[in-house]
Parts: sequence; structure tokens; C-alpha cells
Amino acid sequence: MAEKTIATRPPVVTILGHVDHGKTSLLDRIRHASVASGEVGGITQAIGAYQIEHQGKIITFIDTPGHAAFSAMRRRGGQAADVAILIIAADDSVMPQTKESIEHIKSAGIPFVVAVNKTDLAGVNPERVKTDLANEGVFVEGYGGNIPIVNISAKTGEGVDDLLEIILLLAELEELKDNSDDCPATALVIESSMHPQKGPLATLLVKSGVFDKNDPLYNGKIDFGKIRSMLDYSGKFLSKATPSTPFQVIGFAKVPNVGDIITSKPCINQKTNNTFGVSDVISEEIPTIILKADVQGSLEAISETIKDKANIVSSSVGLVTDSDIETAIATKAEILGFNSKMSASVARLAEIEHIKFTNFKIIYQLFDYLKELQTTKSAQAAPKIITTGEASVLKVFNFGGTIVYGCSITSGKFKIGDTVDNSKITSLKIGKEDVLEAKKDQECGLVLTPNIEFKTGDIMTATTIEN
Repeated sequence: MAEKTIATRPPVVTILGHVDHGKTSLLDRIRHASVASGEVGGITQAIGAYQIEHQGKIITFIDTPGHAAFSAMRRRGGQAADVAILIIAADDSVMPQTKESIEHIKSAGIPFVVAVNKTDLAGVNPERVKTDLANEGVFVEGYGGNIPIVNISAKTGEGVDDLLEIILLLAELEELKDNSDDCPATALVIESSMHPQKGPLATLLVKSGVFDKNDPLYNGKIDFGKIRSMLDYSGKFLSKATPSTPFQVIGFAKVPNVGDIITSKPCINQKTNNTFGVSDVISEEIPTIILKADVQGSLEAISETIKDKANIVSSSVGLVTDSDIETAIATKAEILGFNSKMSASVARLAEIEHIKFTNFKIIYQLFDYLKELQTTKSAQAAPKIITTGEASVLKVFNFGGTIVYGCSITSGKFKIGDTVDNSKITSLKIGKEDVLEAKKDQECGLVLTPNIEFKTGDIMTATTIEN
């Protein structure tokens, strides 16, 4: 029996390809409007995104403004799309920007479909595209691989319905979970600009949670403004925006960067509302983890048991998501799961970003594994303190409240920055000359910050942490 799909949020789709291969024409055809002629009132072009309904299901399309912006989103940890369309004109086949697009899609780790456009033109040979793609290491269905390919005409509409059906199928396989309960709400900036009358404008794509009108806006811990108005792609005012929804915001204090992660609460990481045992302070002496579990009861039990043994930067139930991967990247965390799993695209992203995910079916095995991580972390965190030298205090001077110790180095050496009984050597002189170090058999004057009371004849021991 086939597994029941848990896909409950709309897929986010982007189209990449060589210039003039029909990206804009395809976007126009899909929404049955023309951006170029201004029939949509300019709003779609302004926010660079829109939603359609096909076979009763919503699909979100984002028009990323070139490869530079697409790369910026990836660099900042934002997964812009769930599915990509690689559009290739049948009369040109694979071109330089086609190759760049392939690399961007592979880097994002998302599934894609090849759309061979302009098949309505006389004399074109769509089969050539398959051969040229194979030369780039892309093997489509019927040509040694499993990447879907469909012949279309953005001009006539031929094959576009087939393309949309393939997108919905790829989205279903990705098991896109509705994460509208996540808190804080999290979104990715896909467009931004400064309007002469309205001020800073930005288009946000909701990744998780729900944004409401009047919600505050944060970029990490920085207060970035407040949602004064929300517009959808058609210019309609919204009261809230749910996962996979693109919307334009008025209310930013300044123009955010494309690719920035915006949240409704101040945070360094995107956390969920299931924050049992979530660490507010990161300790360098214990492992940093993201915890995933199948049910709330297990999550709470595990979190309570290990809360003092690990920095839990995020904890939630369900599949490992791309937001979890983004948090792991930002915090250098390892993901531990209990009866959890991840979709194929998230697994690819984790592999690309070198994020480790370990799943356990027996709770005590998870605890034992965490003990191993603790042992490794403790060994790495324990600083090795070494003695660098010893000195005998010859005389104590008080220059206007500054205590200077006249010393004779009896072994090793004393250096600026060395520690003497938890105080730092902040000044070191030989005669009247400032020096960085004083060696055995040399006499020097030194200042400790904060001062520690030594008397003539006392022995000072200088130490440092070995790198």
C-alpha cells in the first residue's frame, strides 16, 4: 500500500535558464496574463512572485531576478524554492547560462523538471536538448536518467498543463509539510527596493509560521520594523500570510538584503514553538544539537533528560526541514532524531552543507550517542594551561595608584598577555623601554590588571593557554 502523502503546503517553484529562452513568457502563460504589457498593474513585477491554482492545488512561482540573487539566497542560508524548472529553447539547446542554471539547481539540492520551449517552431529538434544535457551530466527520462522532461510552447500554451502536473508530482514526492504552527514566523527576502513615497519595500516568502498585520520584523536580533500593510501579487490587502505565500511588506525601517531571513520575534536561530529545554546560552563545553522527534511526548521526555547535557538550539516534532538545516548551519549544530526522517531534497541540502543527521529508534541509544559527543566536546574544549616562566619580586612601586612590580625572571619568560593568578600582564618594561617579553636573568617592571597584591620576595608564576 502506498504511503499517505503529508504534503500540505504549496510548492514554491522558480524558473531558471538562458536569456531569451522563454522564462518570462512561460511565467506569463502560466498565470494567463502579460507582465510586459502592464496588464497586471505592475504589482506582480514589483513583488516578483505570484500564486496559481491547478487541479485544485496552489502553486507559488517566484521570479528570482537573475542568478546573482539566487546565489545570494543560498549563501545566506535561504532555500528559495522547493522545485525548479530548467527552461531550454529547442532552437538554441544548452547555452552558457543554461550550464550556470544547472549548477545553481544542483547547489540548491532541489528536484527539477526540464521544459523544452519553442517546440512550435518549424524545424526544431527537441531530441538535441537531451543529448546536450547528457554532455553536462544531466540525464532525463528516456535518456538514461530520471529527470522529468516535457516539450512546451510558452507562446501557444502547448504542454504547459503537463508541466504543472509534473511540478505537483515532484512536490508530492518532497512531502512538503505545513509548518504554520512554527514560532517565530520566518520568511526569506526575495525582492527589496526603496520607494520614493512608501519607503523601504520588500517581498517576503513565508518559510514557516504565519505573519499577521502589525507583527514586528526582526533580522536576527535587530529590530527591523513592523508590518504596516501586506499585499499579495494581485495588489489585494492581506491580514495574514501562511507558508509558501509571497507578499509585499510596507513597514521596514530600512531596505533589507535579498536573501535575508526575517522573523516575527528576535532570534539568532529560527526556533519552533516546541522549545522544551531549548538553550538560550550556548556553552562551548557541551554539544550543540537540534532535536527532532515523532511525537510531542517523546520530544518533551528527551529534552528534559538531556537539557543540561547539550545546547538544544531548536526542538520540534515531524520531518527534518530545510529550516532545521539553516539553523544547523548558523549554529554549527548536529541534528539528532528520534523516529524522525527527512525528505530527499532536505537530505541533499544537508549533504551539501555538511550537516550531520543521526536518527534513533531506541531512546537509550540516543542518550549513549550524546554521551560520546560530550566526551569528544569536553576533550576539545578543555584548555591546556602551560607555565611560561617564574619571577622573584624585588621591589613594589606605587606611581599614582598604578602598582608596578620590579622583578627578576628566574626561569622561562614573561610576556604581555600572560596570566599571573588570573590577572593579565598588561605592561612590561626593561629599564625605560616597553617590551613584549622579558627572559630569564633579565630584570623588568610589570603591571598586572587587575592588580594582585605581591610583596618583596614573593614568587610570580606566568601561564598561558596553549593553542
